[in-house]
Amino acid sequence: MLDYAITQNWEIDASEKKYPFLLHPRLSAVFARELFGVDDPLILSAIECHTTLKKNPSVHDMVLFLADKLSWDQNGTPPFFDVVTSALEISLAHASLAYINFVLDNGMVLSPHRWLVDAKNWLENLD
Repeated sequence: MLDYAITQNWEIDASEKKYPFLLHPRLSAVFARELFGVDDPLILSAIECHTTLKKNPSVHDMVLFLADKLSWDQNGTPPFFDVVTSALEISLAHASLAYINFVLDNGMVLSPHRWLVDAKNWLENLD
């Protein structure tokens, strides 16, 4: 993935260099567009940021981001489940921020991606 990103002259975040698997959402958006003919910019954006979110996210971005997080790939219920689902009663933005804060506060992020930090800052300044 990193080799592909380099050959495509993508701007690569430090977290993506350290953990190239973080490039998978961006590569997934390329696959959706080039292999499956997805051309809806809202859908492609949601795919591209489903791991990190980004500042000024659309409803589509937040829905896929939260769905990705709540579809826990480990045993049991995600540790942030109650926090995120409670915040969903307020809004997608509140739930997105609740997730981001939970994982950052609990050391669950190996290396914060710039987009995640941008999303956190943007969501904190909504009110």
